Amino acid sequence: MHLGALAVLRPARHDDPVGVVAVLAERAQRLPLLHRRVQPARFLLAAATWADDPEFRARDHIWLHHLDGSGCLDEAGALAAELMVRPLPRHRPLWEFHVISGLRAGRVAVLFKMHHALGDGLSVREIGMRMLDEVSLRRGGASSSRGNLHSAHPPAEPGALSWLWRVPGEVREVAGSVLERLDEATGIAHSVLRSVRLPAPGSPLVVSSSGRRSLAMAALELKQIRRIRAHYGGTVNDVLLAVVAGGLREWLLARGDPVEGLVLRALIPVSQRARSGERIGGNRLSGYVCALPVGEGDPARRLLMIRASMEQNRAAGSTRGVGAIPALADRLPSVVHRVAAPVAGQVVSLLCDLVVTSIPVPSMPFALGGAKLEQVYPIAPLAAGHALVVGLSWYQSTAFVALHTDREGLPDGPRLAATMQESAATIDSLIE
Repeated sequence: MHLGALAVLRPARHDDPVGVVAVLAERAQRLPLLHRRVQPARFLLAAATWADDPEFRARDHIWLHHLDGSGCLDEAGALAAELMVRPLPRHRPLWEFHVISGLRAGRVAVLFKMHHALGDGLSVREIGMRMLDEVSLRRGGASSSRGNLHSAHPPAEPGALSWLWRVPGEVREVAGSVLERLDEATGIAHSVLRSVRLPAPGSPLVVSSSGRRSLAMAALELKQIRRIRAHYGGTVNDVLLAVVAGGLREWLLARGDPVEGLVLRALIPVSQRARSGERIGGNRLSGYVCALPVGEGDPARRLLMIRASMEQNRAAGSTRGVGAIPALADRLPSVVHRVAAPVAGQVVSLLCDLVVTSIPVPSMPFALGGAKLEQVYPIAPLAAGHALVVGLSWYQSTAFVALHTDREGLPDGPRLAATMQESAATIDSLIE
């Protein structure tokens, strides 16, 4: 359940990774959210809480690596994939930054990694942006908070005797909340379960998880994506989903896999952060499931079908169908969550074929300690049984595609990344 981003920077001074580490440490030290660690629950029905780490030192969470090979971005991606899968120690704040030097032309990569419990994809983006020069100065640190992992109510810090007096009341409050939230969740859960289906026989996207990961990357011209959007309508995200569908089609055909009539279900996480009012921390997600008509041979018709699917999703809302999984998770009481989450995590392949997540970055130019931000590749967690999760981002003139894959289940990730570029070019070529 680690998520993050691989950012590529061009330092003002040639290959200055130590300076990047120093800037990250200084700014992370000032961000209270990064001081928090998990405090285990005191009794069975309660949720775990967040508590500040009294021994927190940001520099202890930042690592420096150096590439000894050719210095290509693929080497940084391979290292990032290995680092993403390593468990985070639960006794301290659940995040790490990894600075990777040795890239060509003196560039430096930074891997931002944190556990999903600490926040969602937009939280990762916000944390990364608060490390940047102008944003750090303009926004400052986030206010410190100690909150329930599943609730907005802050825990008190009583002595042993006063806590014993309060236990019966806490138990009654939690039990009432459990019943109320279970009733609310029942309808959503019913909708999710009705959407369960077996994956397509022999699908290369369904694997027995090896625990090993790879990261393949591609860059697309954003003006090309916007030109397609202007012609066919919809959103930038609709076009990128069509690019993904076209890339998957060409990749499957090259492997000799059947595609006739094939429809893949992509879970699309959707942020509700604007509604909640929170800019950083926590998970404020719902989701849609978009049908990717990989079996459709006409790129234009494929795009229009995806656009129609997403418009239907937006009209219906995000508490029905498989896309309601994140909304359901947010409504489950902690005691139920402890049982249900591990089970749900093992049957994701019955609910969707892959996850596609989009994290746009504001288009203004950014820098970190004077190092210019050039590329951003979002990395989403790879679900059990899935061979692929796709991260999409766009920044200034480029759209970035990150394919986080099971290394043994899907070993030809670079080829799949190349088909994404071919897919965008094919759709664009249809425009007169």
